[in-house]
Amino acid sequence: MLKLKFLLPLLIVISALVWWLTPHYSDEDKAYYIAMFCTLTHDGRGNTPQDMQQIIEGSNSDYALQKIHFQRGLGEHLQTVWQDLSPEQQQQAHQDRNSCLRLMSEKLLPGQELQN
Repeated sequence: MLKLKFLLPLLIVISALVWWLTPHYSDEDKAYYIAMFCTLTHDGRGNTPQDMQQIIEGSNSDYALQKIHFQRGLGEHLQTVWQDLSPEQQQQAHQDRNSCLRLMSEKLLPGQELQN
């Protein structure tokens, strides 16, 4: 009985910490990163997280009050999703930006349509 009184709160605290420390990305952030990724891919530029970081943080104006900071975890997750696509899907995404948007949003935003 004493073990249960001790273990249950401990388990709840550990679960809350794991949830808190796990990154949570909004659908808006995901859509923004997908659009950026697909634009870089279609234009033939590099689509690595470093390339995305340069674009995102480089577009901040010096006088901006709210600067957009690159979310490395989301950028790396996009790269992982890209690597999981078949070579045919990757080729299709390189050729057509809308196909890229559709393929990536199916993986990251299931059940939602990405606006062009």
